Amino acid sequence: MVSSYRKNGHTSKITTLIHQKIEEIGLYYGERIEFEKIHLGDYKINHCLGCRTCMDNDEDLCPLKDDIALLKSKINEADGIILASPVFVGDVSSSMKALIDRLAYLCHRQEFYNKCALIIATTNATSLRRTIHTIGAATYSWGMKTIATKGFKTSTSMDSIETLRKRYQKVISKLANKFYMGIKNKSYLKPSLISLIAFNIQQKYRADPKLSSSVDYEYWNEMGWVDLRKSYYNNHQSNLPKIILAKLVSKIVCLIY
Repeated sequence: MVSSYRKNGHTSKITTLIHQKIEEIGLYYGERIEFEKIHLGDYKINHCLGCRTCMDNDEDLCPLKDDIALLKSKINEADGIILASPVFVGDVSSSMKALIDRLAYLCHRQEFYNKCALIIATTNATSLRRTIHTIGAATYSWGMKTIATKGFKTSTSMDSIETLRKRYQKVISKLANKFYMGIKNKSYLKPSLISLIAFNIQQKYRADPKLSSSVDYEYWNEMGWVDLRKSYYNNHQSNLPKIILAKLVSKIVCLIY
């Protein structure tokens, strides 16, 4: 998903180069990769009103009528997603921020726990850090496994795709291979310690109907995550010491806050 309105800009071109490299890797392994490039500017994404209808009741009751459900369905259909944004005033572009805000309820009901993400940011001069952090905070909160992040600094505004290919050939090859293997090996089955801790903290509140909204509790209950024997969204491959440590740390955090 490219959040630049410039379809021939650096963000779009670099995403295309990564896509092309992933296709090459897939062919090498005898696999056909299906890839859909989505320019968020082609879709209607209204700005969140902060009414909390999606959080406290149901996202289907959101008063805003636009393409957010369609975009969410496209993410659900994918094994992995590339989220790419140019730097706008030190952060993500408005369309990327609108997408993140409109999917805020996923921070409570993590539907994307079996997805892999690759985060890309581009700029001519300013810092890339906050842009990458904003997108990464969203993918993390949605339950995604972020395989890699990368910021690209370019000296001009309109380099050709061939210029970018030559300049970033090694970087793009490394990113594409890492993303492809992350999806192929289902890296979301190997959550980080932080992800395990976050799940346990969420579980404390979502598993208790007195502390959680009814829609959050119902979702967590339906997914089987209210079971205190569960240590993550899926049957992951983390070792026992890591699981125990995550539970201990989460209990300490909950006691403090």
